[in-house]
Amino acid sequence: MDPKVLEVRSVSKSIKRRKLLHDVNFDIEKGDICGFLGPNGAGKTTLIRIIMGLVKPSEGDILVLGHSVIKNRSQALKRVGAIVETPIFFDYMTGRGNLKNLIKLHPNIPKSEQNKKVEEVLKLVGLKDRGDDKVAAYSLGMKQRLGIAQALLGDPEVIILDEPANGLDPMGMKFLRELILYLRNEKGLTFLISSHLLDELQHICNKVVMINEGELKWKGRIDDLIGKARWVIGCEQSDKAFSLLKGKIQIKRLDLNTLEAICTEEELQHIRRVLAEEKIGITSIEKSERNLEEIFIELMGQ
Repeated sequence: MDPKVLEVRSVSKSIKRRKLLHDVNFDIEKGDICGFLGPNGAGKTTLIRIIMGLVKPSEGDILVLGHSVIKNRSQALKRVGAIVETPIFFDYMTGRGNLKNLIKLHPNIPKSEQNKKVEEVLKLVGLKDRGDDKVAAYSLGMKQRLGIAQALLGDPEVIILDEPANGLDPMGMKFLRELILYLRNEKGLTFLISSHLLDELQHICNKVVMINEGELKWKGRIDDLIGKARWVIGCEQSDKAFSLLKGKIQIKRLDLNTLEAICTEEELQHIRRVLAEEKIGITSIEKSERNLEEIFIELMGQ
């Protein structure tokens, strides 16, 4: 069986007495687009730096395609492309010139193929016509796209993007979304994307990992996370109904005659059965869909 593309195994990181990460575990399989979420200071960038071998964990390990970042960094990161925070280039050089310099860091690409590869990635990110402009003249969004081009130079299998939509206008974000989906669908690439733009991630991700204060709050398929709706249930004896359902399903009392449940359609049918067996009448049921932003805020406890 092929190894998972990325495995984060019980990673913790402390600086003096401050815990930045505590026992974080998750994995990503080939073809996943995984959103990596958390409020500012949650530990996202710290973990990305650990994945990239820029920071050593206090405990745990990172495996990329079965290779340990701790024990064999060069082999583990051979097929990884990344933007960590803001990409930095030589402003006095052109976009094309920067990439021609950077591709020399990839010994797996023969010199005879390097110019061709630079042109390929410039075209992919929509900068081919601006490749001879100096980076000093690039907008922030163009620099972000050049950063993605740089991440693609080494023919990676997995790409890690830390806030890739910074500085992008709506058209730029649309372009980025379509590029990521193209690279996954046509090239078979796998992505870990840290971003605060939850609506954008909801459109492209099939998995989500959430952390807060260094601790894992959720990992799994986005369909499982968003598949539950909010149901406002009017019923008689809501106190008794709440006691029957508490601990078995996500539920709370809104007032003397109303409950709120966060559940699937199937779980709602279970609620109906339980209340019917206890002869508790349901007077109304109203459904509202939830989005990733709403769920994120709930899980962060805010």
